[in-house]
Amino acid sequence: MKLVIGSAQLGMNYGLFHKKKISHKEFKKIEKLILKSNINFIDTASSYGNSENIIGNSKLKKLYIITKIKLPSKKNIQIKNWVQKEISKSLNKLKIKKIYAVLVHDYKDLLESYGKTYLLALQELKEKKIISKIGISIYNFQEIEKIWKFWKPDLVQIPFNLLDTRILDSGWLDILKKFKVTVFARSVFLQGFLINDCSSNKINKKHKIIFNKFKNWCYKNKITLLQACIHFVKHFKQIDYLIIGFNNYNHLKEIIDVFKKKQIIIPNKFSTSKINLIDPRRWN
Repeated sequence: MKLVIGSAQLGMNYGLFHKKKISHKEFKKIEKLILKSNINFIDTASSYGNSENIIGNSKLKKLYIITKIKLPSKKNIQIKNWVQKEISKSLNKLKIKKIYAVLVHDYKDLLESYGKTYLLALQELKEKKIISKIGISIYNFQEIEKIWKFWKPDLVQIPFNLLDTRILDSGWLDILKKFKVTVFARSVFLQGFLINDCSSNKINKKHKIIFNKFKNWCYKNKITLLQACIHFVKHFKQIDYLIIGFNNYNHLKEIIDVFKKKQIIIPNKFSTSKINLIDPRRWN
């Protein structure tokens, strides 16, 4: 497993605690750290504020870049032309000629009547070698189940963390591995919930109960919250890459250092099937 830089917070305030986007001065330090840390991938999206522009104006554009696109709400468009223009915009912002991977940001777009045209447009860009891989970003295993019937993506981006092991429990991690689909895990910190002070009024009572159970276990076993989150995911060999978000230079350095350390076994005892707790889209 290798680390992937998540770039949402480069271009906008992000996460449960709405951490402010990273300043230009801080970013220059972060850029140097990434380049000397043998990290080869960076994950972004056209919806991540101006993160694509920031990457394009830095040496990070030399990394393998993954970006995501979502069809506009108005569907009375020429899908093929729209996809080509959207990818062209990303290429211009990133100041590159090729993108490693483009991910479908909403699986529902593939289930509509124009879904086949959407995939064909992406496939054409792949054949032209403008993009190398086509994938999808999902929120749960049911989404991959629905599209698997007619399309096998090159890569899949999944939420996976101490609380959310749905894709593991469903058996889909093994299926993806069997079909040689590259798996990227995101939300390892669950938008910062698992590594922040959860006495905040932004956290509801049910979240506090499950967080305190996790925090007390870490304290008892002399393991930091960050160590537990990273090493829990790192244990699963079906996952190829781990996408990490960070607040600043020191936070990223700590993540990289923890990731490099000898494996710590973290028990799978905190997971929950309560969707309102593990899906940030359902949080107030």
